[in-house]
Amino acid sequence: MSGGDVKERILRLIDDSENTWLKAAFYGDPKVSAILERLFEAWESAGRQGMPIDYATREELEDLERAAVKYASMSEAELQMIAYGRIAGSDEGLSLARFIRRLLGLD
Repeated sequence: MSGGDVKERILRLIDDSENTWLKAAFYGDPKVSAILERLFEAWESAGRQGMPIDYATREELEDLERAAVKYASMSEAELQMIAYGRIAGSDEGLSLARFIRRLLGLD
């Protein structure tokens, strides 16, 4: 699968989904969060050209795709448990909060 196909699959599974629990679980994943933080830094350094995902390495795309497929295959109840577990004060919940603040330009 080409890099473009992988990007499209990730966007289709996560960003195009209306399931907010899926998005919370995916974006709250510590590995996903770390990758996205690096991608946003690269995107900002490049003058916000394209999309942050355009700056991902092949390995990062594969990691994001694995996470997207994993979370997309879970039930809503499983996704809620993951999201609530992270938001309840764990380091992962704090990481998600930092990521959201940065995305909104509050940091």
